[in-house]
Amino acid sequence: MRRDINWTTKRDDGSRYDVRVTWFSGSYKFQFKEKGAERWDYDRKPSREDMEVFLDAIDRRYHRKQATLKEFEEAQRLMAEAPPANTEENC
Repeated sequence: MRRDINWTTKRDDGSRYDVRVTWFSGSYKFQFKEKGAERWDYDRKPSREDMEVFLDAIDRRYHRKQATLKEFEEAQRLMAEAPPANTEENC
């Protein structure tokens, strides 16, 4: 992957956070930054929604030949291991 993948996510309460994903040494590194924060959070795990946005982005890059098959397969593996989506229908 030649460039990082970046996007901003808006929560239901109106707050926002930035997500940055880099490919380094055969694995992806997710970084998160809350609006107004000075530093990136390197330890937070991506949510299911973050993984869906990421997989869509890497899929588009793969079809444009901007990402390798290995990068695409690793993204699919990460998506399979992602936590399930939050469903509050049973509450």
